[in-house]
Amino acid sequence: MKGLLIQLPTEIAYNHYIIDHKTIIRRAKLFSTRTLKLNSPLRKVIRIALLTLLILGVPSAALSQQSLTIYFYNPEINTTRNVVLKTVFDQYLKEKGKFQFQPVDSRDTIEGLIQNDKNAIFIISNWHFDQLKEQSAPTNPVLRGVKNGSDTYRKFLVVKNTNTPPETMTIATSGSVPFSQSILADIYPNHTPKQLDKPKFLLVPKDIDALMAVGFGLADAALASELSLETLSTLYKAQHQQLHILGNSRPLKRLLVIHHKAESSVKADAIAALNDMSKSNKGLQALHILGLNGWQSLDEKRDIKGRPTQ
Repeated sequence: MKGLLIQLPTEIAYNHYIIDHKTIIRRAKLFSTRTLKLNSPLRKVIRIALLTLLILGVPSAALSQQSLTIYFYNPEINTTRNVVLKTVFDQYLKEKGKFQFQPVDSRDTIEGLIQNDKNAIFIISNWHFDQLKEQSAPTNPVLRGVKNGSDTYRKFLVVKNTNTPPETMTIATSGSVPFSQSILADIYPNHTPKQLDKPKFLLVPKDIDALMAVGFGLADAALASELSLETLSTLYKAQHQQLHILGNSRPLKRLLVIHHKAESSVKADAIAALNDMSKSNKGLQALHILGLNGWQSLDEKRDIKGRPTQ
């Protein structure tokens, strides 16, 4: 029997942006040829050609700089944070080129995109990437997230009552249920999958919320990072002193940036833009939400800016 999912109420959603006929009309106005000092017949030919391209749905990027989407999926954090992520990433990326950040809240959706969209960039968890490798996904990792120079972190199982058996726990977590169960398997290597399927999970936006849920009696335990425990000890010292660590996971690798093997100039520009995030306040703000403060290159064929070497 699978653990019961208890979702805290939220009212967060984000929109998909789809080109419509009004957008086509606005784009057509941008390409008005009235300002061109050409003779009338040639001007008519140009106008007809441009309008034909636009009506057929050719994006404006095809007429200027090529665009690219950076997709994001991370089962290690709650998807209610996606709307904030999109806002801060798009604010940074719009200064770097025709890039847009698109969070995805479904594993099936992101895996379909990884298989089929060869012109995109993907930010995913290392845990998920290891599973994709088993499916022979034709992608290359190029950047890995770092926090204070470290590319790994641990999750801790924290409780108030050390006598509560894990099978009867309600565990507060900011990650997905499959990811959280994998952490429990690390902490309890001698437990069977059937035993680890019994705990209930309380899904919360952030690790600090998971710890607070234990403090207020909403959950028996929390899965949280060391950083969130340090934050709790600073902000809520009394609650922190009531908690006990039952165990911790192995070191977990941080987020990856991956793409299909075929190189392109727009991919190189997008990877370089991500690699430069720590150099601006907007970039650092976006990284902070991911629990990072920089990226490191994983590809020996790229320079320190993330671009292909000659």
